Amino acid sequence: MEEKREEEIKRICREVIERIRPDEEERKKVKAVAEHIIAKLNKKALEMDIEAHAISVGSTARNTWISGEADIDVFIMFPEDVPEEELKEKGLALAKSISDRYEERYASHPYIHAYFHDAEGRTEYEVDLVPCFSVKAAPLLKSAVDRTPFHNEYIVKRISGLEEEVLLLKQFLKCRGIYGSEQRRKGFSGYLCELLSIRYSSFVELLRHASKWKCGERIDIEGRGKYKGEGKDPLIVIDPVDPNRNVAAAVSWDSFCRLIDASRDFLACPDASFFALAEEKAMSKAEFVKLVKERGTELVMVLFEAPDVVEDVLFPQLRRAEASVTSMIERNGFMVHRSDVSVEGDKAFLVFELLVWCLPEMKKHVGPPVTLKHHSEQFKSKYKPFSFGKRKAFTEKKNNSDVLLQQPVRIENGRYVVEVKREYTDAVELLKSELKSCGLGKHVSESINKGYVVLKNEEIRFFEGVGFFFRDYFGLANSF
Repeated sequence: MEEKREEEIKRICREVIERIRPDEEERKKVKAVAEHIIAKLNKKALEMDIEAHAISVGSTARNTWISGEADIDVFIMFPEDVPEEELKEKGLALAKSISDRYEERYASHPYIHAYFHDAEGRTEYEVDLVPCFSVKAAPLLKSAVDRTPFHNEYIVKRISGLEEEVLLLKQFLKCRGIYGSEQRRKGFSGYLCELLSIRYSSFVELLRHASKWKCGERIDIEGRGKYKGEGKDPLIVIDPVDPNRNVAAAVSWDSFCRLIDASRDFLACPDASFFALAEEKAMSKAEFVKLVKERGTELVMVLFEAPDVVEDVLFPQLRRAEASVTSMIERNGFMVHRSDVSVEGDKAFLVFELLVWCLPEMKKHVGPPVTLKHHSEQFKSKYKPFSFGKRKAFTEKKNNSDVLLQQPVRIENGRYVVEVKREYTDAVELLKSELKSCGLGKHVSESINKGYVVLKNEEIRFFEGVGFFFRDYFGLANSF
């Protein structure tokens, strides 16, 4: 039985490789485009009297890209003694001078994301043109991107014969939604995939080890790691060119566990569907409304204009806002089942699925233990009785208005207890009134201050991208 399963795994892997491996024609085209860009950059640098030269890095330089998904990375290398401002100015000017269509983006410093066609003009490629310092050794880095050429050199020397293993791993992760280290996804980067393939020598062997990974799994190919992690990282993979860095730092707990779970499932019941992307079909508004009604929950969306910053800056702020708003909602007595965030087009939003979204006017306020004399006196002084018709009642001073209390202070389980009027009985009203008091992050806060709306259930707007978001949120990628 075990031998039969092993043969089935090999068969599936062979079939997947035939489908995702670039053929010779594609390889030649991609290499030709990269070489053409490098030649143009080097020629233009001479013309502009800029001391710099270009090199190809990334998956296209290492033959580890999936067919049809070649993103070309070209680094423009400046001497390390060039001032940083000069590198930015001249690097961008040089990149723009060879690009007809481009946009400026920002990592540790600005770079150009451009678009180039092959010699026949049939296929368009996305190309990152990144200025960096040509430092002599990794410990002398002046910016984070300076490390990439060392990564390239390390992988090129060791990846020969393992390229197909990398492709299998990338496709496997893509189909789990955990390929890519950007903050939106928090998964496995291409460089991390290459290091894992080098460490375990084969895709299947990696899955066997991953299926047994524990919290804080540590991988150190060169055995020189200095990074400790302090128990914060689910996976630690020491960067062989920088022993103080964890290449897997971006991998979230969920992404880590999804790989473990998928590894176990595939090894137990190998199937080609593990390498097949789900059909890209958005959930409709009608399907959404029907599903929410069946769940019996309330979906609340906080919608606002997306701040004009790169996603790797924006998403950590959105996650911070999500956590802060969730805390505020629950402090006020409502109950959050799940929450999530996203950016779709020019809109950003926070989503909260509530189990409890409507509360009674009254809430119980628990005071100090009766045995603490000083605190007891303060509490009872605050909630003094007063006459109200023929009965006694109490008031609590809050926001300069009296909040009627229906019963006197009483004792429960050794503590004073009083019933007060709840400030917010509806979660939507709470969000409309108190959202800005939460910790939202600089750019998110600035955007929300310009205006936001709070929508619930059928009010939620289905602009482009929202249907895909909710399809993934509800885990129904294959259901529509």
